[in-house]
Amino acid sequence: MCFITVCLAVSLVISCRRSDENLEPAFISINEHSFQSGPGQGSNSTALTEFWCYTDGDILGVVDTPVSLPLLKQGRQTINVFPGIKNNGMGVSRIRYPFYTSFDTTLDVVPGETYQLNPRFSYLSTANVDADRDFNSGNFFTPGTSNNGEKDWVSESGFPASGMGCGLFRLPADAALLHYRDITSFSLTSGSVAFMEMDYSCNNTFSVGVFVNQGGSLIQVPVLYLTPTQTGSDVFPNWNKIYMDLGMVAKQYPNASTYLLYIECSRNEASVPVIYLDDIKIVK
Repeated sequence: MCFITVCLAVSLVISCRRSDENLEPAFISINEHSFQSGPGQGSNSTALTEFWCYTDGDILGVVDTPVSLPLLKQGRQTINVFPGIKNNGMGVSRIRYPFYTSFDTTLDVVPGETYQLNPRFSYLSTANVDADRDFNSGNFFTPGTSNNGEKDWVSESGFPASGMGCGLFRLPADAALLHYRDITSFSLTSGSVAFMEMDYSCNNTFSVGVFVNQGGSLIQVPVLYLTPTQTGSDVFPNWNKIYMDLGMVAKQYPNASTYLLYIECSRNEASVPVIYLDDIKIVK
């Protein structure tokens, strides 16, 4: 199913009022897309939810796939397709992801023809991608204050979202709180755009946030609460991907020197909460 913006609906209404009512449109069709990260940029994991499509700078629509969009003009046209995401995982906050390239092509449009597009995306050349938190060589998160959870590193086939391994976190049935922190801090510039990308699987709601180092004090700032991707205590993870807006946090703490990721979980949906993490990236 596809959804198309009001702009497209309005343009179709206006075009129907043109004197040339017999003009036959051409179509662009998008059924598949691909993404390729560069050297040192980690896995090819994405969670694209829609495509922002333009022709010669005019909006055609914001759509998911598969989709067929009409081209109401003839002749040579430039088509631009931008990949979109759910910002912070929220369906009401859909944006063009600022660190992926657009797919650009030029067509000589003939009425009645259908042009199949298979957009290919990558990171922008200006993107700074820190992909060191890939869990390929171990689980380097460390227990936080009051942690009663357990952690492990899983490398068996079928478990990691990609690569050699993934992080496993578990809250035993007789324990109260799971709290783990990354061991490597990172910096952000207030007013700049930054995101954390992360693949995760869980059977219990858990929070993801940052510790803000400001003036020598650590301030715990929860950012997202991620709900279960699976139920019960299934053996294999059911992976999902999230894009967390770090620029929003940096704007709130302009004097922060560094930031540190953390996860936290108490018992809610599952008697034994289990969380898998993989392919964490800081993208600036």
